[in-house]
Amino acid sequence: MSTTKDLAGKVALVTGASRGIGKACAAELASRGADVVITYSSDKSRAEAIAAVAEFQKLGVRALQVQSDAGSVEAGKRLLEVIKLEFGKIDIIVNNAGVFPTDQQLESDYDRVFGINTKGVFFLVTSAVDLGLLQDHGRIINITSAAARLGMPKGGVYGASKAALEAISRSWASELGPRNITSNSVAPGPVVTAMFESFASGDTGKVMKDSMVANTPLARLGEVADISNVCC
Repeated sequence: MSTTKDLAGKVALVTGASRGIGKACAAELASRGADVVITYSSDKSRAEAIAAVAEFQKLGVRALQVQSDAGSVEAGKRLLEVIKLEFGKIDIIVNNAGVFPTDQQLESDYDRVFGINTKGVFFLVTSAVDLGLLQDHGRIINITSAAARLGMPKGGVYGASKAALEAISRSWASELGPRNITSNSVAPGPVVTAMFESFASGDTGKVMKDSMVANTPLARLGEVADISNVCC
């Protein structure tokens, strides 16, 4: 973590940040002096979110956890109202919350993936802009995926949802650039997280991991710190 407080006075929202890449991003932002708001979705993640906030507060910043459904437009608006009340502004948004389909041939799974990975992100950011919460010189960072371009077997729905988010991100860059708000995508390859392990388990998963490592220049899977350092 950084010891430079170059983000002191800034307010950062990181979605899906009770663990994994989101938590690492929030921790790095907090270490740089930013106040952080993290979201989590399920009741079982509440304890992790509370523990994460306690860690961030030890760094001398304000930190808040909010349970919010990343795929719900109304939940996103309620989240922004909480932030408006508690902090009055947002300087940095890291759209990290995301899901991988359990069965991409199910219509309900398709809708869930696009709802969380794309639709929810779009309306969260546009609402933050419309409400005047996202400040000039702000930063929008969208965690997408190399899957948006690789054409992974059975990865069409997930990859498509992230490719759509990259298109939206480029549009925001043009739209919000006059306010000196930047919009960028960070597209990781395979990173060791709970979500990655959930679909890369067992003997089949080991074969897949070995193949990924063999095709990676550094001959290793990514770590969450690799992504959080780039974002911050």
